[in-house]
Amino acid sequence: MTALKLIACDPLVGLSRKPYERFRPDAADLDRELARLDITRAVVRHRQCIENAPHWGNEVLWREAAEHPAWIPAPCLTPDGEPDAHSLESTFSAALKRGMRIAWISPRDHMFSPRPWCAGALYALCAAARLPLLVDYRSVTLDDVDEVMAAYPSLRLVLTQVPRLGRHRSLYALLARHTNLHLCLSSAYSVHEGIPELLANFGPDRWVWGTSYPEAEGGAAVTLLTYAPIPEAARAAIAHGNLERLLAEVAP
Repeated sequence: MTALKLIACDPLVGLSRKPYERFRPDAADLDRELARLDITRAVVRHRQCIENAPHWGNEVLWREAAEHPAWIPAPCLTPDGEPDAHSLESTFSAALKRGMRIAWISPRDHMFSPRPWCAGALYALCAAARLPLLVDYRSVTLDDVDEVMAAYPSLRLVLTQVPRLGRHRSLYALLARHTNLHLCLSSAYSVHEGIPELLANFGPDRWVWGTSYPEAEGGAAVTLLTYAPIPEAARAAIAHGNLERLLAEVAP
């Protein structure tokens, strides 16, 4: 088996108000983790977007990402845009010009409804720009996801932290209904023969890979993908190819 090029789509860097007992998940620690697991690049979100404010955390992220070439910065978006103008369109346009190629939302932390009546303009902008949008499975309901994808079928929505629920009946129904719904496969999705079954049902193109940093041991996610009984071309697509394609197809 040849060495697998890995790009993680889900690291969350930055210190919490409730410090971790064993380590500090700051920029230096993330870089050590990427080197330890031989991860080529990572889409990085910043915890200050939820510990402080999205626009402030985004500034910290842009500044730190400039010093860490392996990082792909993922700004955090909200339906109202940045203060003081609170113009979503100008915030979105400025972020694209700055180099945004992927973003994330956290409806639960930022106290807005993920449904189209509240966040529809945000989804419309992401869909028009073909911008991948990350959202934690734990911060939305599957009914939310269905409503969003039905209203914006070209939106490239990526669910992270998908849990280990065996053959996930509701999620499989969603994947069948919405062809632009993607999953991040990390150690959270540690399902026996889960990856081969996903590929058998939906093909190899809708899965990206992550480590659940800093919540989980990243080596588990590496093992999950490395030893999955799937074709090597599909393994490479999940490890890096699908995410690289999504990022390249953004139309700023």
